[in-house]
Amino acid sequence: MAGHSIITHKGREILYVDYRGLKEQEILEEMDKATDFALKENRPLLRLSNMTDVYAVSSVVDKAKASGKRTKHLTIKRAAVGITGAKKVLFNAFNRVSGNNARAFDDVEEAKDWLVS
Repeated sequence: MAGHSIITHKGREILYVDYRGLKEQEILEEMDKATDFALKENRPLLRLSNMTDVYAVSSVVDKAKASGKRTKHLTIKRAAVGITGAKKVLFNAFNRVSGNNARAFDDVEEAKDWLVS
């Protein structure tokens, strides 16, 4: 289900943001909501984004960059699932440039395990 929530995996909290099934404008709105949530929490968080079937249009990429800058001081580690092909190349390039501690995974469980390791 699309949206954001705190989930627990192996005793650790993760901010899980699910973008599946959302259209471009809805993705942008959810990014704002999740960013505002993280800023309101004002504590270090592990972050997991489910980007399955999300298209990497420029507005989404730009919003992700802006959100990452605003919450970088609160993000311990960041993982994403559903990033394949060209999206994975863009994701990895973005992380090299931004210095984010982020990785793309094939499934949610693998991503959660890496985040809490």
